[in-house]
Amino acid sequence: MTALHPVVDTKTYGDPGTGSWEVIEDHRKDKLWLAHGRPYVLDTDADGQTYDGLGPVPEWLHADEPPAPEWLHADEPPAPEPTLEEAQAAQLVLINAGFEQAAKALTAGYPEAERLTWPIQQSEALAWAADNASPTPYLDGLAVARGITPEDMRALTLAQVQAFQAASQQLVGTRQRLRDEINAAATVADVRAVVWPSGGEA
Repeated sequence: MTALHPVVDTKTYGDPGTGSWEVIEDHRKDKLWLAHGRPYVLDTDADGQTYDGLGPVPEWLHADEPPAPEWLHADEPPAPEPTLEEAQAAQLVLINAGFEQAAKALTAGYPEAERLTWPIQQSEALAWAADNASPTPYLDGLAVARGITPEDMRALTLAQVQAFQAASQQLVGTRQRLRDEINAAATVADVRAVVWPSGGEA
């Protein structure tokens, strides 16, 4: 408990005719609390009662801060349960966010300007894979700048294209499967159970 430290040198006349002084407790520098957990300001009204800090502390004031009533600590009322359609829309947003994060990992480390050339690189590499006589002018130019043969450049690009396609197929297919599961879910709990695979990988 918090100990009060009244100043005891505040004096007033004692009983009439005694000629003596009476020492009065002085709590004007002590912090006092109301029962509902609010600090009390001296000389202010509290349910029709006041205290100026002189004399014994009344029972309706406390030296220790009382616990606040439960309603002050009560959590906000729970949000209303969403409808099935609302839960499905919200969960699809989460699934799409997981997909986007995983997809970005496939292209991490490549500058945007280089990524803009990927469609033409892919087009030439796939055309060359289907017909080795197909011209690959862009890949041939890359080979010169890179210092390797056009054949090696075409083979390396084709391998990258195939690896990217396989990874992106897995991601896109997973997103579509999870979307289908969300749409087929019969309850909000079933909807919320559909999540993007942990680790960000499909």
